[in-house]
Amino acid sequence: MALATAAQVRALAPGLSTADDTTIDTLLARIDAAFARFCGHPTPDSGAQTMEAATYTTFPGRYDLGIEQDRAIATIPTPPILSITSVHVDPEQDYGADTLLTASEYVADGRRVELLVGATHSWSDLPRANRVVVSAGYVVASHPVLTEAAIVQAIHAIGNTSAAGSTSTSTRGGSRSVAPLSLLPEVREMLTDYRLAVP
Repeated sequence: MALATAAQVRALAPGLSTADDTTIDTLLARIDAAFARFCGHPTPDSGAQTMEAATYTTFPGRYDLGIEQDRAIATIPTPPILSITSVHVDPEQDYGADTLLTASEYVADGRRVELLVGATHSWSDLPRANRVVVSAGYVVASHPVLTEAAIVQAIHAIGNTSAAGSTSTSTRGGSRSVAPLSLLPEVREMLTDYRLAVP
């Protein structure tokens, strides 16, 4: 599912028709990636940045781990975790079955994974010893602000399509500067709560 549909964009841009749907869908995909970059989301395993749910293979290191009483907690550098696929703690970086933790040994909370009391392993300080594979991101249906922001940005971009990629455009009086197709200030404001904070 995309952040918004072509039909939702067309509903607020009467000059568009179903013949424009392919272009709108392409634009919405690019807007999704732009939102993810603005929010500081890393690139998922698919290689395409997105606000939506995606798979991330992460290697939380010593600076991602808590200290003292929070030593069992690792902050994962992804959007909020939806589910955990696997957790390995393996200094040898083989990530075999003998270093795989069972689902009963950890719990996810937001962007944090906590190893529970009695877990067979504890987080390691060694490079790439901790491997956590998660599905993380946002279920768009539960975050209508993302859809609204995408529609606003799409309509703005469509209005500037004829000049996209140019620094100026010709007019009867000569030429004028064209503003870059960056995120609108109001869209940036709408995305404020989705930006990843430094743990």
